[in-house]
Amino acid sequence: MAAMRWTSLVFLPVSWACSYVELPWQANSTVRPSYLIARTMELSNLYGTTEYSIEAVPRGSKHGKFGYVAPMNHFHFDGLPIQVPFEGMNEQGLTVSAHYLAQAVYEAPTDQDEPLSALEVVPRLLANCSCVEDVIKLLESVKVVAPKHGKQSLGGLHWAIADTSGRSIIVEYLEGQRMVHENHPRVMTNDPDIRWHWRNLNTYVNLNPHYPWQNDILQVKTDADIGAVPRPIGHGWNLFGLPGDSSPPSRFVRLFYLRGYALQSRAMTSFQEAVVLGTGLLNNVFLPVGPVAGNPREPGDGPELTDYGVLKSCQEKVMLIRGYVNSQWRKIDLKRLDFSKAHTWPLEDGSLGLQDITDGAKGDAPKDQLYL
Repeated sequence: MAAMRWTSLVFLPVSWACSYVELPWQANSTVRPSYLIARTMELSNLYGTTEYSIEAVPRGSKHGKFGYVAPMNHFHFDGLPIQVPFEGMNEQGLTVSAHYLAQAVYEAPTDQDEPLSALEVVPRLLANCSCVEDVIKLLESVKVVAPKHGKQSLGGLHWAIADTSGRSIIVEYLEGQRMVHENHPRVMTNDPDIRWHWRNLNTYVNLNPHYPWQNDILQVKTDADIGAVPRPIGHGWNLFGLPGDSSPPSRFVRLFYLRGYALQSRAMTSFQEAVVLGTGLLNNVFLPVGPVAGNPREPGDGPELTDYGVLKSCQEKVMLIRGYVNSQWRKIDLKRLDFSKAHTWPLEDGSLGLQDITDGAKGDAPKDQLYL
């Protein structure tokens, strides 16, 4: 069992199905847009050892310049604790989100450059970079290499990174080369590489934000109980063909088109409006435990679930976090945190986060109130 659990580290990221999307809001036309970033974290509970916490890492840790907040993944294999952040925001408003990318092939180590394990990218960037340009310079100064246990390499990652200016990039390592892409679509999931996902959006140009009256020119009369055909009955036909499964390409397409059509219908002018839309989009890709099957041929791989969701704003320096059981958003305001010391919060508090409003009713309904 010990050997099997160590082997499972090699496949640690295989269970991930994370989703990421950015939502712009603009208070008025005289200011540049702000962005709310929505992301999910999916991972099976490896041998019942996976736990989570929310950590504020103080500035100066491991010689870092900045403090940051990160949901931490805790794994316990044979008594050996492993703590890894795959998500976070620092006190400067820089955010980093790591997602699984099986296609990743990292750089080859050299004698001249510092090797940086892919699992160390998130904490290194958050602790030392204030903006996207800093991130690019830091990655140019190191060689990002595959994390290993013994002679076996762990699974791959790619990263979505954004700062307070609104700049957003995706960093991938393919065939041993670092690829930095300006993330204008502002969506990321998992495999394949990001350029494949961008091209794949062309496959769904049949989708339409408008009610589908375009076939009225073909209408003919039929029996009275059927009426004229073809004609749309009900709502939702404009989205016919939108993929509904949980694969990375389908989640990417859904987030891109659903966000786009929502914003075309109603531009957002506040953080609050962005939170409502962000919550709806994350609900659309939420994974309850069970439906997404694990691979029995991969040691430790179980059914996926959405362990946590995050809504974060670089400009506001705010993170909202919710768990799988308690789906109530909880807020951490980085502007008010004391980053001279560490802080810890539980991801789950043992409750459903429900608010009992039974005794909070105000007054009595009018006696002449009509009810259907």
